[in-house]
Amino acid sequence: MPLFNYQATSSEGRRSKGTLESADAHTALATLSSQGLKVFALDEASPGRDQTNARLSTRSSGKPAANATRRIPQEEVLLCIQELSTLLNAGIPLADALLNIARGHEDRPLGAALNTSYTSLRSGTSLAVALKTSGLNLPEYVHELVKAGEETGKLGASLQSASQQMEADASFRRETRNALTYPMVLIASGLLATLVVFVFVVPKFANILTNPKADIPAFSRWVLQAGLWLVNNKIMAGICAAAAIAGGWITLSKQAVREQIWETATTLPVVGRWIDHVELARWASMFSVLLQHHVPLLDALRHSQNSLAGQAWRNKAELIARDVKAGQALAAAMQTHHFLDAVGLNLVRVGEQSGKLAHTTASLAQMHRTHAQQSMKQFLILLEPVTILLVSVLLGGIMISAMLAITSLTNVI
Repeated sequence: MPLFNYQATSSEGRRSKGTLESADAHTALATLSSQGLKVFALDEASPGRDQTNARLSTRSSGKPAANATRRIPQEEVLLCIQELSTLLNAGIPLADALLNIARGHEDRPLGAALNTSYTSLRSGTSLAVALKTSGLNLPEYVHELVKAGEETGKLGASLQSASQQMEADASFRRETRNALTYPMVLIASGLLATLVVFVFVVPKFANILTNPKADIPAFSRWVLQAGLWLVNNKIMAGICAAAAIAGGWITLSKQAVREQIWETATTLPVVGRWIDHVELARWASMFSVLLQHHVPLLDALRHSQNSLAGQAWRNKAELIARDVKAGQALAAAMQTHHFLDAVGLNLVRVGEQSGKLAHTTASLAQMHRTHAQQSMKQFLILLEPVTILLVSVLLGGIMISAMLAITSLTNVI
């Protein structure tokens, strides 16, 4: 019987390697599983390899398998999908392609996940299922595209489309972060400058507070007292600031809070338009890609709605899918639920009538992507001067309060 090399983890998280004699890979996997081992790599040993320990030999490292629990960066996952697509398009068999990529990421979480996928694939599981159970945390539309590629025999092209969509999502997140970096730096600089003024400048005028003859305005008195409190209670102020930052971080880490902030932002004049275009661009892009790879219309509607961040948009998409399932035309359902404007509805209607819905929705995605970029530029044009104005008002208010205090003392003299 053939020999199989395996790598596995026990229920306690300990990693082991060994060789097992078995009739086939499926039987070997079942045998190891019955021993309480979770196999993440299994391949047939070469005939010329030493078979001294043919029956079963294991070497335990004594260390927990950290690769099973560590989070895989999305950048690595994207590169993996791109590499797999390239190898398949070059004619490399799927199992060999997976194994080659896994070997390039040994002792890393990505390598362990790919070895798990390879083992599942060798045991007869489809790639879509193997990737879903591997721990790669791929978006749902990737699994749907892989499934469609396996059914149509165009797996390489499907993976290429999936990687392009993942790249577009990553590019959107990167552009958003880059766009907001400068305003955030301005705000942080303003707060730091305010803190410096409070700690080093304001206390120099503190003796004015002790002058019984000085008629200090209420605002000036509050600013001077705040500055004195910061100087006299540095540790307490630091603890309060750290608690506020930690509390804000924990609050923003909650999905419900982020969704609520996103929903609130949609009601703002310029930001709301930008969010609407972003939502529709992502939805149309994903919907088009799914249709191009022959995913059924209802499945494409169901999976593409997962790309929508706002609950209101997801509710609309769900209602549209329900109406289409009931027999209504897609454009009519979208018009009923106010999903697209007149131009977008016309594109969808033409696509339905001509049988080129994937092409027209791709054009729709590009149109909204362009509008989103324009809205972002408008937002940044407004945000920069508003941020500078707010910081200037804050610092100016502190300095004016100090000058008013000095003026009140001068009037007494």
